[in-house]
Formats: sequence, structure tokens, C-alpha cells
Amino acid sequence: MDLQELSFPFQDSIRPCESGQGYALRMAQENGLHGLPLLKTWLGKSRFATLDAADAPMLHRWFGANETLLEFALGHTATGRREQGYSYAGQSMGRSYFLNRAYPRVCPECLAADEHCVIPWDISLVVVCTRHRRTLIDRCHYCQSALSWNRSRLGACGCGVELAMSDSPQEVMPIEVQFAAWVDGRVARSSEQMRSASQSVAVVPARPVGLTALMTLLWPLSLNGGLHVAYALGTAAGYDDQSHILPRREKTPLKKAQQVLVQANELAEKIARLEPVKFRISRPSVVVQLLAESAAAQNGSADQSLAQSILVAVLRYQKRATWSSLNPNLSQLLLF
Repeated sequence: MDLQELSFPFQDSIRPCESGQGYALRMAQENGLHGLPLLKTWLGKSRFATLDAADAPMLHRWFGANETLLEFALGHTATGRREQGYSYAGQSMGRSYFLNRAYPRVCPECLAADEHCVIPWDISLVVVCTRHRRTLIDRCHYCQSALSWNRSRLGACGCGVELAMSDSPQEVMPIEVQFAAWVDGRVARSSEQMRSASQSVAVVPARPVGLTALMTLLWPLSLNGGLHVAYALGTAAGYDDQSHILPRREKTPLKKAQQVLVQANELAEKIARLEPVKFRISRPSVVVQLLAESAAAQNGSADQSLAQSILVAVLRYQKRATWSSLNPNLSQLLLF
């Protein structure tokens, strides 16, 4: 069988904001291929690998979607040195853990209605569906296994149980909904620009009223810059000397993401109230490095200025110090 000449009878374009792996699974399901494992074998990948932009030419040949749009939806997931970076949905991603590529999260109601997965669900800190205002699921309610892209159908777990039977009793929090809506907007604008081949700069909508403290900070930022700041504040909250009892660290990725958002918002509220933030340790290097990366990135002046401001705000109560940075222009910045 010549895979270069192979094409399948059921073909379709990739839908707006549809995830690349979700598209591949949808087309594998429609063509009776029982999921992604066979496609991965043909692509020379292990069943545990994720699909990325390098696979777009063959997926285009097999299933008919525009190759450029497939590359956009699959993203570049280079490994190795961090400065090589990642990209997803046409946007830079400074850290691999900003993306949740191996174990998908889904909204069962969206799958039942639309039969496709969307790009925002692959962003690690997105934990709710803004359309149905419910928590996404990442595990089967029946077998308790983590969902896998290697399942045979979009709407079912690998054990065969329909995901639509899952319920979501957990009440969603405003910060979770607002963050997911912000990611939705960023991805939608990037997708629209890609589909229209427009090179014009997207206009950031006016900031909505009633935003939480964290989202007030993140609203004008790029997706990459916002993720850097959210993770930095969520991590820094665990070092805050003024905290009473540190929450137990969650184990599952979904619960960890919920915790990061809540803690980041709480620290953002303290900063907004000009309350002192003092760390138990002298150099929270992860926090500093995340903010330094955002301050040095080329995503825009909003990212850079906010990151530098937060560096000063969260570390002003530390003793005078400098830090070692991968970014030479920032490594001599004095922190107060």
C-alpha cells in the first residue's frame, strides 16, 4: 500500500477552532479506522506520540483538509532546548506544560452537539466550557481512566462508555469561566486571521466589566504572555509568607489547573490592593524565570511591561538582589 497515494472516501475540511488531533480522530472515526493508532503507525509514530504540524501533509492527502490550516491546528511541538519553543494555534508557547496534548479534556455536551474538539481545550489552564458553563472532563466516569486520543470515537472512552453520560456536579468559578473565555477569544481571532490570510493586527476588544483581578491583568496580553503571568502568580502564591494554610497540591492535571487559577487570582487581588507579598524563600526561581521570559519575549509591549511590573511588585519586599537569567537584558535588573 502506497501511503503517498492513499486517500479516504470520507473527507472534510477542518472546522474553525477545531483541534488538529481532534480532526484526525474525527476523520478516522468516519472512515472506520478505529481511532488514531493506525494513523500513527502509518506516520511512523508510536501510539503514545502526539500529532503535530509535520503530519499535516499526509493528513491533508488522506482526509482533504487544507494543509496550512492543519499545521495551524496541530502546532509545532519541538522538543529539546527550551529556546526552540513551541507554537500552537499560530501563537508562541514558551513552555511545553502550557499545552495539554497527551490527555485530552472535553465537554460531553459539545461533543454530542458538534462532534468535534476545539483548540482551547488543549490549553492546560482551560478547565471549563464557556458555552455550557461546565467543567471539562479528563477522565471516564465509569472506568476512571484518563481520556486518551487513542480512543476509537470522539464521544466515547476507550472502554466504550459514552462520555455524554458523564455529569459535572462541580460548580464553576468566575475566574475559570473568564480565563476560558479569554483563551477562546485569543484563539478565535488567531484562527480568523489564518483563514482570511489577513496580516492586519487584531484589535483587542474592550475589557469587560466585572473581571476578576487576574483577568484584569491578563486581558490585553498575548496568549503566551498571559500563560506566563498566570503560572508565575499561581506558583508565587504558594510562597507567600502571609498565607495561612497552604492548600494541598492536587495531583490530576485538571485539578492542578483549577488550583493554579484560584491561587493566581488570589495573589493578583493582593497586588491590586497593594498588600505586601513576602516569600518564605529568597529566590523563587521558577516565578522569576517565568516573568523574565514574558518580559523579554517579543509578543508585545503589554506583555513586557506587565511582567516587569509584577516582578517589582511581588519581590519588592525581598532583600536587594539580582538573579541569573537566560535573558541578558534582564539579568541585571535590581529587585527591591
